Amino acid sequence: MFLLLGLTYSCKKDLGNYEYTDTAVPRLDTTGISANFSIERYAVLTINPGIQFNAADTGRLNYQWLLYKALSGSVTEPPATKVIGTSRRLSTAIGEPIGSYQLELVVTDTKNDLKSNVIFNLNITTNLEYGVMVLHTRSNGGDVDFLITRNAVPTVTADRWLKNIYSQSQGMTLPGDARFIEQSRKSNSTENWINVASSTQITRVSGSDFGFIRENAGYFLRPAEVINPQAYVLSTTSLFDMLINNNRMYFINSTDPRAAIFPGAVTGDYSLAPFIAEASASSIVGAVYDTKKLKFMHPVSSNVMVDFRTPAASTQPFDLTNIGKTIIGMDRGFSNQTLNFFKDLTGNGRWLYVTNFNKADDGLMAVARYDMTALPDVTNATIFRSSEYGYAAFYATAHDVYLYDYAGTNTAKKAFSVPAAETITSMKIFKPKPNFNLSATDGRLLYIGTWDGAVGRVYELRINAVSGEVEPTALNKFEGFGRVVDITAKGRGAGTL
Repeated sequence: MFLLLGLTYSCKKDLGNYEYTDTAVPRLDTTGISANFSIERYAVLTINPGIQFNAADTGRLNYQWLLYKALSGSVTEPPATKVIGTSRRLSTAIGEPIGSYQLELVVTDTKNDLKSNVIFNLNITTNLEYGVMVLHTRSNGGDVDFLITRNAVPTVTADRWLKNIYSQSQGMTLPGDARFIEQSRKSNSTENWINVASSTQITRVSGSDFGFIRENAGYFLRPAEVINPQAYVLSTTSLFDMLINNNRMYFINSTDPRAAIFPGAVTGDYSLAPFIAEASASSIVGAVYDTKKLKFMHPVSSNVMVDFRTPAASTQPFDLTNIGKTIIGMDRGFSNQTLNFFKDLTGNGRWLYVTNFNKADDGLMAVARYDMTALPDVTNATIFRSSEYGYAAFYATAHDVYLYDYAGTNTAKKAFSVPAAETITSMKIFKPKPNFNLSATDGRLLYIGTWDGAVGRVYELRINAVSGEVEPTALNKFEGFGRVVDITAKGRGAGTL
């Protein structure tokens, strides 16, 4: 016997009666619960109906929450059914694609097979427009969480945390050693996707709902490419998507997520570090660093890697074609300059080389060189970031973050510290590209990921966009990740989605 109930739900307060009442047949009590749910994809759905049944025999009841697509039009084939819960109270994240569904709870008395059921309507929507993406990893693989905070996104009224959206959408965690997550979003175009990568996997998903687009060999026109993604950048000036894979560079300029497939690697004798600098001139595409010959290079539109010009003036602080050091960091800084961090091949020397790749190559791209060797704890620094709103940079050691005034006093001071039990594993300045509707928070937040051996955390800090001063108290601390590997801003952009 089935008890079918028609209900309406709109995220109202749960007023159900959860007392077990003696009845011969299990009866569901949905008092105060209506039947039309609307929930963002990847959010947790909670429904807590009551039950009327002989209290002494409730242990013999079996519960199944079934989710299936809502039938529409002339469709008569029964939809595929997925079991998403086996307890009376449902509390689970919903990762199904956007659309209309039905959610059914079936309660079975296992002694006599008598059943009761109730059906809810479920509308799954999207809200992945603005926020912060966190790539983290556990023993079973990598995953992505999405943070939407009032500090980063001024239009929201409450902070939200959508968990494990990669595994929810893809049906599996990210295999291999997690490496990076990057957005590709061009304003007034259809380009709006996310690239998630590990040592053995690269996946392109929709920037609207994280739905699958392509992966691995599907990224490349040529067959049998080694899958070893190391860096990805969409240049907001030249509009090229650039990928370093297996120490080689690939680039494209396409706004169609289905057609945007990389041709063969750029030709040349080189092996690249996992960093890419943006450039505005199509003749340059993007600057990279060759670890074989320890110099900067760049591809041209004919898919060939070439050297930069030797300095056009004796006043140039360094020669891009002869750096002779190991690069350990790169980030876009003030006035469209690129900050490149180096260490000497031997000894403890640390250096900052500032370049301007945001123009055609005129032999005048070297801006300044700074000796960082005497800065506090700099030889232990592993992460380097720079502000785009002032001459300020940050470097992070295992437990401390330092603010570096490179163009003024060439000194650094401690800006923030994490507890001794935690190790800093990632650090990013909030830089949504494009920053449509986020200009008030662009460059004004610093995110720090930490790991204590069991639990990952993300600290959200406010910074002065010009001076780089960090407020001493974190705005937010989110804990419960795996080991945080990468953090990046997600902007919506403007125009066609």
